Amino acid sequence: MSQSGSITAGQRIEVGLDGDVTPNQNLTIDLNVQGPGDSESSELIVEDIETTATSIEEGETDTAEVDGNTQGAAQLVYQGEPVALVGNDQGESFTLKGDDVTIQSDTGDNSRVYTYDSDRLSTGETYTVNFRGPDGTSSQDKEAFNVTSLGLSVSTDTSITDGDALEADATANRDGPAVAELLDDDGDTVDTIAKNLRGGQDVTFNFTAQDAGNYTVEVTDNNTGTTVTTDTIQVNEVDGEVGFEGNGFVTEEVGDVARVPVEFDNTEKATLVIGSEDQNYVAHVHVEDGDGDGEATVLFNSYAAGSDYDNIVDVADDDDSVSLESQGGDFYDDYDTNETGYREEWTSLLATADYDMNVSVGHVSLSETDDPDAVGGLSLQERSTEGISTWTAPRSDDYSDLEAADVHERVGSNLTQTDEVALQDYAVHAIEASGIEGAMEVAGGSDQAGSLIYSADGQAKFYLEESNPGPNAEPDQVVLNPGNTHLVPDAENDTYYLAVDTDGLTYDNTDSTSVSDGDELTANFSVYGHSDLSGDDTESVYGNYAMTDRTAELNDGEDISVRAQAGQQISGETSVAPGSDVTIRIRSTDTDEPFQLTPDTTVTENGTFTVEGDFSDVNAGTNFSASIRVNGNELGDSVNGQVTEANETPTETNETATPTETNETATPTPTETATPTPTETATPTETATEGDGDDTPSATEGEGPGFTAVLALVALVAAALLAVRRDN
Repeated sequence: MSQSGSITAGQRIEVGLDGDVTPNQNLTIDLNVQGPGDSESSELIVEDIETTATSIEEGETDTAEVDGNTQGAAQLVYQGEPVALVGNDQGESFTLKGDDVTIQSDTGDNSRVYTYDSDRLSTGETYTVNFRGPDGTSSQDKEAFNVTSLGLSVSTDTSITDGDALEADATANRDGPAVAELLDDDGDTVDTIAKNLRGGQDVTFNFTAQDAGNYTVEVTDNNTGTTVTTDTIQVNEVDGEVGFEGNGFVTEEVGDVARVPVEFDNTEKATLVIGSEDQNYVAHVHVEDGDGDGEATVLFNSYAAGSDYDNIVDVADDDDSVSLESQGGDFYDDYDTNETGYREEWTSLLATADYDMNVSVGHVSLSETDDPDAVGGLSLQERSTEGISTWTAPRSDDYSDLEAADVHERVGSNLTQTDEVALQDYAVHAIEASGIEGAMEVAGGSDQAGSLIYSADGQAKFYLEESNPGPNAEPDQVVLNPGNTHLVPDAENDTYYLAVDTDGLTYDNTDSTSVSDGDELTANFSVYGHSDLSGDDTESVYGNYAMTDRTAELNDGEDISVRAQAGQQISGETSVAPGSDVTIRIRSTDTDEPFQLTPDTTVTENGTFTVEGDFSDVNAGTNFSASIRVNGNELGDSVNGQVTEANETPTETNETATPTETNETATPTPTETATPTPTETATPTETATEGDGDDTPSATEGEGPGFTAVLALVALVAAALLAVRRDN
């Protein structure tokens, strides 16, 4: 802070500070003194100013109280902290006295403060200070203080390894700021940590692992300046080990990203080598287990290998790290700089072959990997383009941040294979192709959907187009962009789920015509013939489906009849994706019998839905209308209905699941209604009618014995989506 003012000869200057100064800090005051008149100013620097932790001030305590109860009226001073004895006047004399010491002195000219180092005093003792004024007689003020131990100590393990964190535990009898310094064998500071001590509790200062050698930790209490030091800490070098998880052999299709799992034991650093001079390609890679969990998975992009791309290697866990130190071999050298001094465009893939791999402890040069800790291999095999299958998902789903496992879980519920997609729902295209992961990583990074629809580094492209453009006409393409497409990669199964939001899709022509009901689309995924991923011919696979309006219908559009009891079912069908939320809003149309029900359900995999309502509180004969809401939007026409009489409840004269002849109601006779014939199962029932013998009238479609077949369909659908390969 700054202060200004005028002073006279012999005048004392007091400088205010913005905050406390602890005894272990150096304090320097820079004074800029201006002479009288126009005299030049001069600068006066006061260095190495003594600071104190506790003040014993004259007149702070009543002298009679001190005389009557010296120990009880005394302040507390921790042994070792510097004490300020503050008088009322400059040059004031005083006597500091205890059982083991008597000191007579004064505060000095132009000063009211005398500093005293309390480490000379004994703990458990009480000391008094008699202030006598400048002439030695005019004042008889008396103060007292007790000296107690700070109890500062520090402890640590004195023998650890270079893989262990170096820790020191400090404790003291009071709270306060402290600093711990890690010193090497030469006394140089390696690291410094500041923390607050907690009275009577251990506080741990955590230093990172250190190289082999001898160290000490020095802890200083800021308030007292008291310092304690550990014994010598010996850090010993430990021989770590690295290896490959499993048998060390990794198989992948050329062009994909190979996952190489490296294991660590008593070390966090490793050097990985992929290839050899005999195989005409060598990648020299440094790996670090950043989170100390003993493993790191290296991602090796076999598409980018040999190029100058930045993402040839990466790690699966962001806590770990990896760096490509160098590439070599004829495959890499063939694409060196041309005569203009610029590197020629990289236009080739690694050959399908088995490549050597090895891993060594530490970050070492390539020449130091001749005797590795472990060996393995990377087998790059032929890639292929297999096919496309089309699925649909509800518009309410979110495909923007999913993983492959999330997609697998939706099969059979919110993800169904189809040849029709309702407008505004998702069309999910399962592209089966190996060897394209690396190109997508290079082109798109995190935006892999954009990579795929914008030609994946010139290697492959997905697009939608008209299936039926008409004679002599080129098919219009559907406009796809990162705003309406989301990609969920399942690279381990060589499958990529490209979800297209069909809400507001347009064709890429001058009219920007919207994709509409009845439009037939072809999904096309092609690996270009001129690319490095294909041979001479373009590889293309297709999937066809039609777009349809969002429609829904209750009970085939016929009037509905339900009984005045619980468990009444109403069914319908819809074109929207299975898994979509359906609510049936049922309202009375009789003003003298008002009621409303809103049962809900989800669309099944075959496009039907059934809700169940409780009409037990509704009088027979009440009329109503029923309408459909799918994902909050009304679809289709409303249907009229009526509540009929409830079935009579059978008398319970036989408490045993064994009917007697005296209870005709409890022993129903077989009827066509109670035991549906195969014809009835195959043909959905119409609206339930009164007096058909059912306890719960059927107003549904697709119910009954056909349920087992539905489950079988779900199983087949799931197996189809998760297959790694399919026969086309």
